[in-house]
Amino acid sequence: MMRHIPFVKNIISYVMITKLQLVGKSLFCLLITALLVPGYLGAEESTEDKTLIVYYSRTGKSRLLCEVLQGRINSDILEVKPLDKDRYRRGRIGYYTAAFDSVFNRYIPIEPEQPDFSSYSSIIIVSPVWNWKLSAPIRSLIHNNPGKFNEKKIVFITNANEKVTKYEKHGDDASFLKRYFRDFLRDKCVAMKSFVESSGCEISGYHHVATEKKTDEQIVNTISSLIPDIKKELNGKINLAKMMAE
Repeated sequence: MMRHIPFVKNIISYVMITKLQLVGKSLFCLLITALLVPGYLGAEESTEDKTLIVYYSRTGKSRLLCEVLQGRINSDILEVKPLDKDRYRRGRIGYYTAAFDSVFNRYIPIEPEQPDFSSYSSIIIVSPVWNWKLSAPIRSLIHNNPGKFNEKKIVFITNANEKVTKYEKHGDDASFLKRYFRDFLRDKCVAMKSFVESSGCEISGYHHVATEKKTDEQIVNTISSLIPDIKKELNGKINLAKMMAE
C-alpha cells in the first residue's frame, strides 16, 4: 500500500498544476479583454472616419451617383426631399418650378429638415445644378443647419447637362462670348463655394459630373474614376480653387 502513495501524490500534484495553469490562462484572457474591449467599444462610438452621403435627386442622376459612391466608400446615405413631393415632379412644370426657385434663391420646406450629423466626421453632398446654383432642397438643408457642418470635411459633387469648367480653357484673347461665359461660370462656382462656407463647412473637395447625352454606364464610369480623389479629400483638405480650374 505504501508503494502507491508517491504515485498518488504525483497525480494530485499534476492535477493541481494543471488547474493553476488554466486559472492563469483565464486571468490572462480576462486582463487582455479588459484592456482591449473598452477601446474597441469606444472606437465604435467615435466619429472618426464615419462618412454620410446626403443628396437630392429630381431625375435620378444624383441618386445614381450616390449608389456608386456608397458601393465604394463605407458610408451611410440620406435622401433630402421637398415636403411637397410633387413640387419638382418630372416634366415641364417641375422643371420650371425648379428654375424659378433657383433664380430667386428660394428656400423650401424639406424632410428631414434638421438631420443629426453629430456622429459623422465627413459628409459628401450630392446635388443637381439649377441655373448654376445648388438645387433648392440642398440649399435649404444648408440654410436650415448653420453650425452643424463645423469641423467636418465636406466633399461636394454636382451634376448637370453642361460641364462647369467648359469655358475655363479660354484665355483673355478669346472672343467676347467665350470670355463672358468663362467668367460667368467662374463666378457661379465661387458663389456656390461661398454659400456653403458661410454655414461653417470645411470644403475638402469639389467635383462636377456632366450628364448631357451620357448613358447611365458612362455616368457610373465617370464617378468611379473620381472615387480615389474623393477618398483622399475625405482625409485631408484639398485646394478647391485648383480643382475648379482643372
